[in-house]
Amino acid sequence: MRWGGLLPWVVLLVTGISIFQSQQQYAAKHLENSRGNVDYFLEEKKIKMALLLRKKMPTFGYNNILADWYYLRFIQYFGDSPAREKTGYSAVADYFELISDYDPRFVDAYLILSTANSIYAGQAPATVKFLNKVLANISPEISPYAPYLWIYKGVDEMLFLGDIKAAKHSYEMAAKWALARGDEVGKEIAKRSLETAAFLGKNPDSRKARAGAWYTIFKNVFDEETKEKARLEVEKVGGKIVVLPDGSTQLQLPEED
Repeated sequence: MRWGGLLPWVVLLVTGISIFQSQQQYAAKHLENSRGNVDYFLEEKKIKMALLLRKKMPTFGYNNILADWYYLRFIQYFGDSPAREKTGYSAVADYFELISDYDPRFVDAYLILSTANSIYAGQAPATVKFLNKVLANISPEISPYAPYLWIYKGVDEMLFLGDIKAAKHSYEMAAKWALARGDEVGKEIAKRSLETAAFLGKNPDSRKARAGAWYTIFKNVFDEETKEKARLEVEKVGGKIVVLPDGSTQLQLPEED
């Protein structure tokens, strides 16, 4: 059999071995965690070096498989609380870049990666850069959640980059893509997005727009401490997050803009 015929099986075999080894390493690491023997900073350095090396390696056409695999690795990395408490989240941007290079259509992953990179890793400029790349390669039809990528980008541009013009455009695009869903949820997303764009158009320092942006963060972060910070930011601009009887929340906008 020629090498070309063997190549797909070699790639799958290597991927399978990598998954097994990763599981073994993860179990071993957590055993070391319990003994207090892990050098978290060395582990972080190894992860970043491995991701840098992976960027330079060929994919042999298995981009989607590799995107899935590295997203699982990211979830494992992000969820390692003892390590993240020590070293932070510096490798999130590396995972984001690699996965978006492999599969820009992986919308569900980018909803998580965007929040992780902007809020937890504090790298909103990189998030906007990666989202620009992703959004240039997808359409609203690819996923009902695609409009949220524009919203997340608008949040970063408004709150962290101070680029109000870009933020306004992102919210307008979110509305356009939301309407392409053709359902009531899409209409509601479009309505809220156009309202935010209008607030920014009238007032670049719009308190209502900022309250809405922080509420977006409140709904999408993964821990109570960060939720509380977002809630306080909403209150700083005169808004309020109301807890409804069913446990869900609702944003009360500031009375003045």
